[in-house]
Amino acid sequence: MSDYLSTGGVRSPEILVNTPRRPAASPASKDELFLEGYGRAFGEKMTYSVGMTYGAGLLSGGFYGGLLGIKQGGATPKLFVNSVLNSCSRYGPALGNQSAIITMYYVCFNNIISFVRGADDVGNAAGAGALSGALYKSASRSWQPIAKYSAASCLFFTGLDFAMRGGHI
Repeated sequence: MSDYLSTGGVRSPEILVNTPRRPAASPASKDELFLEGYGRAFGEKMTYSVGMTYGAGLLSGGFYGGLLGIKQGGATPKLFVNSVLNSCSRYGPALGNQSAIITMYYVCFNNIISFVRGADDVGNAAGAGALSGALYKSASRSWQPIAKYSAASCLFFTGLDFAMRGGHI
């Protein structure tokens, strides 16, 4: 037996040299390699969608908070930086959590509606968007925030669904 330093490599033990090996199965088509478009399973769609919208909400809310912190300013450079950071951490996580929860509702409602209807089209996105916005604000005391969130999420998710189906995103 030789060691690694003298040969420059590792040899397989003698018992493994003549073992029968199965050939690696190659995929028959490109469709077997990746799940493309809307062909994702429920768990994958939920994880991907919630994560993406949480990140987008966190970034956009943090940017908005940063702009408000810059606008508010501070008397000294330390107070200025403190103002910017406080505003970023106030608006970023709030928008991230809100968008992730509405997206979680949307994915659930979209799958339920497509199962009940037996079709997967833009109508599912519109209905699921409206229901998810309404459910998110269902604890409010007035119907106005429910209607606003329902309409906004309906428009957003319908537009996003249309863009994904058309290959624009």
